[in-house]
Amino acid sequence: MTAALAGLLAPATSASAAPTAIRTQAPAPDMAGIVAALESAMANGAPGAMARYSGPEGVEGRAVGVRDRESGAAMDTRARFRIGSVSKTFSSVVLLQLVEEGRLTLDASVNTYLEELLPDDRITVRHLLTHRSGLADYTNAMFEETVPGFEAVRNRVFGYQELVDLSLAEPRTTEPGAAYAYSNANFAVVGMLIEKLTGRPVADAYQRRVIKPLGLRETAYVHPDTRIKGTHVRGYLHPDETGAPLVDSTEQTASWAQSAGAVISSPADLNTFTSALMRGRLLSPATLEAMTTVTPTDGTDTRFYGLGLRRYDLSCGTRVYGHTGTVQGYYTYAFSTRDGRRSLSALANTLEAAFCGKRPASAPNARSAEPSGTAVHLPLRAERDLPERH
Repeated sequence: MTAALAGLLAPATSASAAPTAIRTQAPAPDMAGIVAALESAMANGAPGAMARYSGPEGVEGRAVGVRDRESGAAMDTRARFRIGSVSKTFSSVVLLQLVEEGRLTLDASVNTYLEELLPDDRITVRHLLTHRSGLADYTNAMFEETVPGFEAVRNRVFGYQELVDLSLAEPRTTEPGAAYAYSNANFAVVGMLIEKLTGRPVADAYQRRVIKPLGLRETAYVHPDTRIKGTHVRGYLHPDETGAPLVDSTEQTASWAQSAGAVISSPADLNTFTSALMRGRLLSPATLEAMTTVTPTDGTDTRFYGLGLRRYDLSCGTRVYGHTGTVQGYYTYAFSTRDGRRSLSALANTLEAAFCGKRPASAPNARSAEPSGTAVHLPLRAERDLPERH
């Protein structure tokens, strides 16, 4: 996979990941730095890119390039797009609300609620939300060849059981609870739990528990409809073969992802969602504390995972919470500070510029400080929600 845009998102190195003091006054966002990151995305093959920052200073949006290569329509920060694995945070919120209602417990075996679904009673609900179940990620084999894999499932409608069976056909990656190993299979099972406990489709749970209470007018779960209604960004898939033409991947069921990655949203709605979550509008203080209790996902001590939620520790000492999302043709960031006062959603990699302000002239180049294997990937790139590679 092609790496790009590392500079403005580069997390703190391990030596600076645990700052001794957190800034009491946040710097203004570096909008010029955000634009530079968006333009870098285009230089590396993205037809367009955009970002929307919301904070005490107000709302700032920036967009470059096009959202539709055929019509030439300009990128638009009001447009909707597929948010990929940011959907996992939506699913986690719903499941954690059900925990608060006493319908399940985090440390109970999944098989308590979905009898004999999994071959190991030691796999708990918490293991699903933290990617520590050991269930193999079926998308690795599904999309080993980028375009052929996508075309094989573009219009296919899977049942949850089919997705779980694809995972169970492969060797498990770890013992339950032993280690972090990102897998879409975990959130296929989360979707099954939501539907079993509510007796309703996942779409209904999203609508009643998140979308309607927050007034998210541009957010929807339309599976298995292939369309994105209204003004939207078209996604373009990069084939594995160098120089091969881009493939328009906009219309698809996203059925291979479902509760792991099939939500559609907009920058404004994502800002609202992450900010509201961090402000405690969706979960109780105790549950939100559990959700934001994280463990490292790599050896840099800058990237962490909680209950369906990522934490990034940035080079200025700021910590942000949210999720990344990749579905064919789209790469999304949606993050907020822990107090919910500042949030950023993007089809580009702009967290450092948004949350850390301008870099001092003497600061080391973030690209050179970035640990090996932590490269950030392009928006609108030919990827899916893979095990952590950055």
